[in-house]
Amino acid sequence: MAEFERVVLSGTPRERGIEHGERFADEVAANVETYRERFSHEGVDVDAMREHAAEYVEYIERESPEYAAEMRGIAEGSGVPLVDVTMLNVRWEVIYPAWKAQTEKANETVVTEPEPPIDGCTSFGVLPSATADGTTYMGQNWDWLAPIVDTLFLMELRREDAPDVLAMTEAGIVGGKIGVNEHGIGIAVNGLISGDDGSEGLRKPYHVRFREVLDAERYDDALRPILETDRVCSANVLVGHADGELIDLEAAPELVNPIHPDGGVLTHSNHFETDAVESVNERRGPSTLYRAERLRRLLAADAAPDDDSGDGGIDSESIRAGLRDHFGRPSSICSHVDESLPAVEHGQTNASLVIDLGDRRILGQRGPPCEGAYHEYAL
Repeated sequence: MAEFERVVLSGTPRERGIEHGERFADEVAANVETYRERFSHEGVDVDAMREHAAEYVEYIERESPEYAAEMRGIAEGSGVPLVDVTMLNVRWEVIYPAWKAQTEKANETVVTEPEPPIDGCTSFGVLPSATADGTTYMGQNWDWLAPIVDTLFLMELRREDAPDVLAMTEAGIVGGKIGVNEHGIGIAVNGLISGDDGSEGLRKPYHVRFREVLDAERYDDALRPILETDRVCSANVLVGHADGELIDLEAAPELVNPIHPDGGVLTHSNHFETDAVESVNERRGPSTLYRAERLRRLLAADAAPDDDSGDGGIDSESIRAGLRDHFGRPSSICSHVDESLPAVEHGQTNASLVIDLGDRRILGQRGPPCEGAYHEYAL
């Protein structure tokens, strides 16, 4: 697993969805089954989850008609029921509250240790002041379930009424998780869990918000989708701009904590750095406490000029070296399967991406980045 399949999606939202669904019909179905198994393992009633997903169909159609039309197109093209496609697109709104509830139950009973989360992820951003070539870089290692069927691909959106976009997504999911648009706006995302997750009902799903970030032409408009309305659960969203801006947004249901680069470098993993909310994920995945800080130190070491030559600065090569780091393996920045866990909990780095926001270019590697070469994809 090294190179991403790249698919150009154009036309109306429905036409883009149909092309997506037809091209990845088997992968959409496999993705649905993977998430069903994971939901069930987390104690989620799958039938109740599908009923909840069905409620989101009408909600998304009302809040974001184009997103809903693209979802319907995926269902039509793949032959997978719309409710299951919707479940993929609202999985954040189901799985993270479930993880939180499971952790709290384990802590109360003190009998069963909470199971470690599979959704890791270590993200980064680097300002031009810290790079060797004056470029703004961002990206991440995206950690999730070790795939039986690979469901990731790069979608290139070509649209007349919105910016063109190059982003990684999962088969069946409309909103890109990690990517860049033609205006040099980029996004990377990490899972978070707070003590308030799941306390409210229907609110705009994160994947709809991610698409709206990449729909923006201006940086302030790219921040609005995360900031403007409250959320069902938590997530970390890093938003960058080619002109040298990076802001990390730790989003809880009713609070967003902004984090700015320090020394031109910004990194994040899967716990809240603010104490304004109860951060839960580190109870189940302690590696979050060292992954982001370790990557920050690795990058900062390259940011400092060499004492002898005066040369220095972070470049794409040093970023990739940091993303391949194995301290704490298997729970490392470059994450690998922990064979001591049951198969349903096997997780790893499934994608590693370095985005050059200036050139609207992604260096991407499918699977753990130590296992192959990065490939270049330009918008």
